[in-house]
Amino acid sequence: MYIITFLTFLQFSTMKYQWNTLIYNTYRNIFVETRRYAGHSKWKNIKATKQAQDSEKSAIFRNLAIKMKSVIKETGNSDPTENVKLAQLINQAKKINMPKNTLKSILDKLENTKKNGSTYVISARISKEVMLVLYIVTDNITDKKLQITYILKKFNAKIVDSSALFNLFDCTSYIIASKNCNLDQAMEDAIIANAEEVEEIKYENNECFKFTGEFLQPEKILTQLENLGYTILSIKNECIPNTRVQILKEDIEVIRKCKEKLLAEIKEIEKIEDNILVS
Repeated sequence: MYIITFLTFLQFSTMKYQWNTLIYNTYRNIFVETRRYAGHSKWKNIKATKQAQDSEKSAIFRNLAIKMKSVIKETGNSDPTENVKLAQLINQAKKINMPKNTLKSILDKLENTKKNGSTYVISARISKEVMLVLYIVTDNITDKKLQITYILKKFNAKIVDSSALFNLFDCTSYIIASKNCNLDQAMEDAIIANAEEVEEIKYENNECFKFTGEFLQPEKILTQLENLGYTILSIKNECIPNTRVQILKEDIEVIRKCKEKLLAEIKEIEKIEDNILVS
């Protein structure tokens, strides 16, 4: 009887020890896992924050690069000592700590494109009703079309014939210029320069003239206007949709991402227009 009781006590002691050990190990594992998960979660949060900051910074840099392209295109001058707007954008890039190599690469590429590149327009259909108009300055349009096609495929979009573009958009080129004369004189000059039409407008709070010419061929009237004593202020190609289409919010987001991808990966794209109705 005593032996049985003694054995039972040993068994009880053993079970108690095993139970305490099990509880200890369980809580220890929970504690370790909790700390590990907390550390992992903290790292994920830090990583996500850094990625968001990097993405935001890249978007700012990309936006500045696009503005620089536009300013050089408008004025025809890539020298910041002579182009005030370009100089301001360069200073802005320096203030937000754009790396020197990045800034130099952008300016070198813009200068090279200005010297050797031509302006092309590529139309892409991204849905049944939505058309994208890509303005691209390059000396190798064949290569750029391949790159554009590759990106568009990811968004179920494709390049379409230019005839579709001209059916949906009113496309024109215009030059904004100044001269100390009245509208009647500007009309006579427009005839000499072979401009399609001219109107008097306000540009940067100054009275100027807007000369309209053949789409993508502004140089046909540019030289003539300069010879007639005009100061060229801006050169622009533009496609204005005949009608705009309303699309779903989720489709707008897809198109936004498509545009961002194109602009980020193909630096030669100057701008992208569309026929979406903005509510």
